[in-house]
Amino acid sequence: MKRLDQLTFTRFAMVMLVLFYHGTSGFYTGFLDFFPFSALIRSAPTAVSYLYVLSGFVMSLVYYKPGEKFDAVGYWRARFIRIYPLYIVSFALMCVYYFDSLLRIKPQKILANIFVVQAWIPAYSQSFNYASWSMTVEFFFYALFPFLMLWAYRQSTRKLIWTSIALWILSQAVHFTLWTGYYPEQKEFIVYSPIFHLNSFVMGVTGGIWYLREGRNQKAKPWVILSLLAVSFLLVAGYTVVSSDVLQVLPHDLQPMAGLLAPLMILFIVSLAIDQSRLSQALSRSVFVNLGETAYAIYILHVPVVWLYERALENSAIADPYFFLQRTFLPIMITIGLIAHFYVDIPLRRWLKGLLQRISMRVLLLDLAILTLSVFLVFRLRFGEGREYQSYREMERLIFWTAFLIRPLTAILLGAFSPTGFQKPVAHMVRTAALSVTIGSLAIAAIAYIGYFTGWFENFPRSVFIYDWLIVLTLSLLVRFGFRAFKIYKPDRNASS
Repeated sequence: MKRLDQLTFTRFAMVMLVLFYHGTSGFYTGFLDFFPFSALIRSAPTAVSYLYVLSGFVMSLVYYKPGEKFDAVGYWRARFIRIYPLYIVSFALMCVYYFDSLLRIKPQKILANIFVVQAWIPAYSQSFNYASWSMTVEFFFYALFPFLMLWAYRQSTRKLIWTSIALWILSQAVHFTLWTGYYPEQKEFIVYSPIFHLNSFVMGVTGGIWYLREGRNQKAKPWVILSLLAVSFLLVAGYTVVSSDVLQVLPHDLQPMAGLLAPLMILFIVSLAIDQSRLSQALSRSVFVNLGETAYAIYILHVPVVWLYERALENSAIADPYFFLQRTFLPIMITIGLIAHFYVDIPLRRWLKGLLQRISMRVLLLDLAILTLSVFLVFRLRFGEGREYQSYREMERLIFWTAFLIRPLTAILLGAFSPTGFQKPVAHMVRTAALSVTIGSLAIAAIAYIGYFTGWFENFPRSVFIYDWLIVLTLSLLVRFGFRAFKIYKPDRNASS
């Protein structure tokens, strides 16, 4: 399938609206601060909805192959590799920002962000990088997409279209009912729950399938396509302007983030995909395509970058930090986006792709569960529930996060996650696991002792590290023996699932 480069730049345009909405670049839009352009500058909710529709459309273009078997595991791995590296970089930057209070933050809130499930938990949906809630939504789409595609293979185009319209109507009805009755009390659920954004994605998927089956063969006259582009754009823009600055008849300033304008958006996307005019030729130039490719980097990094940059300016000798921020952030962020995409994201993706081919993700996830259980279990067993346990809470969290980073890294370096290791002699498997757990435990204990030695903690609970080592080693070996006994990884398989 030939790339439709003219669509790529629209991602960048939508992300710019998000930046403007978050108030980081007002200097560059100040000359447009009048009706009707002021309303369009504040249309980030519309932009987010557009990105979901476009995501579904592009997914169909790439993966709709009815004559071939759909490789669901390969698809999930590819999407994880595409999204997660820069996502975790942005999270790490937020941890730097919150460094002084990190050990006082609930571990479950941090874990929700690490595993990209924060938007499913209303209280955590805006935690850390508040823009990253949308990644939970994207991962939800990716989880469902293989099943949606397998179902779509067997359906007629007409049925797909009517199904997507029915889902859109149902979703809008439920969302509107909740919005009118439970907003703002349940804002985090109503606005950020992935359920209410699925209709946008499905509309995009359906549009992509229609384009592949019928649309790309359409012989419509150029003026017809351009007219559809103009009409769909003007209707979206018109709704945004009228609803926000003129009538304001919708309750609680209802924003079109939950797919309200998805039918118009897919009309715009399909029209632009079919278009072969000078407009599409211009948008397909490398400069615009490169900006579109950096859109994700700009989006996912802009919150931690602006917060850290703002703090640095406030701690500097600059007389008016806000004045300086407004004039410098946008060009700095675009530059960072370009650098992050080409020199951080792409190399990280290559590295992660190679890593996932060498390790067992199932064993890695089980080991993460084991270390989580072990740390919180041993502190409760050792100190109970009373005041003594409360005095060790920060030490407990330090050990947990240290273990969360060090144990998997040690296991990867020593080959303890390698599927081929389960086929080697038992002694080799036991030795590798024991060495990995022991080195990890020594490193964790050393870091905790440094905290105690420097006065950060009042006590150094030696017995905790022994119990933790014993529990982690025992359960880790049981997992590996279980995989070996059930022959989950057979000798002819060289890659993990």
